[in-house]
Amino acid sequence: MTTTTGTDEASQPAPDQAPSAAEQVCYRVFTSGLGTAELINVYLGEVLGLYRALSEGGPRTSSQLAEQMHLDERYLREWLQGQAVAGYLTADGSDPARAQWALADGVSEALVDETSPFYSGALAATAPVVGQVAPQLVEAFRTGRGVPYSAYGSEAVAVQAGLNRPSYVNFLAAEWIPAIPGVEQRLRDDTRPARVADLGCGVGWSAIELAKAFPAIRVDGYDNDEASIARARRNAAEHGVADRVDFEVHDIARPLEKSGYDLVSFFECVHDLPHPADALRTARQAIAADGTVLVMDERTAEEFIAPGDEVERFFAAFSPLWCLPQGRVEPDSEAPGTLMRPSMLRDFAQQAGYADVEVLPIQNTFWRFYRLNS
Repeated sequence: MTTTTGTDEASQPAPDQAPSAAEQVCYRVFTSGLGTAELINVYLGEVLGLYRALSEGGPRTSSQLAEQMHLDERYLREWLQGQAVAGYLTADGSDPARAQWALADGVSEALVDETSPFYSGALAATAPVVGQVAPQLVEAFRTGRGVPYSAYGSEAVAVQAGLNRPSYVNFLAAEWIPAIPGVEQRLRDDTRPARVADLGCGVGWSAIELAKAFPAIRVDGYDNDEASIARARRNAAEHGVADRVDFEVHDIARPLEKSGYDLVSFFECVHDLPHPADALRTARQAIAADGTVLVMDERTAEEFIAPGDEVERFFAAFSPLWCLPQGRVEPDSEAPGTLMRPSMLRDFAQQAGYADVEVLPIQNTFWRFYRLNS
């Protein structure tokens, strides 16, 4: 693939003059294309297990790694070169066929250790996953209909889980719960074990981490995606908490059969829901008189601002590709999409019958935390 003349000029502006607006836009598109291509190469490294093999086995030549992983050496050597050029790998020589390839510093934490607070490897699958549903997204723009979560495939479930799990492992019980007045004390009370409902639980990592951190509690996780609930049940069994954590397929916009929960949580899901106010009403009806309703959702800007910083750009880019289409699958959908502002959450809470929405003093780059008070 070769670059266009315009792209080449935009990538090398004349040193004695500022680039034109067109050159800047051209360069922006070029760097976006570069980032997408590199992300797909990270995806190949993740799916083929190449980063893990280099992490666990140390430096290898392309032929040694190809033999170990049962891969074509020529393709692999090209990938290794690209990864070194991108800064993910290092090589001990200038001959790609003979060089020993190794992970660059930080790559193991970011792309191998799935519970590291720096793990971001799951993000790589978003490119092929969104590409898979691109024709449906085009049609959705024309018709206004949604694109169901199931259409994104099983990798989408893994993406969603992989992106959030490190934070649940490292921060949920250690930092977030202690920052909510009264909640940690209630969850640690083994004389009157607390009950927790995790609404929109996905594959269950938040519920599982709560159960591991607070041995007296019982957790019920609810989600309408059958594939996610099946994975959640397996995850709970593998982590030894299946006796205290139960997962059910349930549309959380509808009332639960159980009530009297001490904590009802929504972890990074309200903005995806077709009917957020109904889901928040479900929580209000299920909570105990002295219980807590907790919402964790995107830390968007308080109001629309353009251009935005990198985090806001991330939210804005994924909303029409992922969150909004999945939320518009039901008639009369009110799904806010990824760019759900605090004012929008307050409106949904008011519709659901809450008297007040409190923004909790929990610092996080990506998420804002709300306590809903009846």
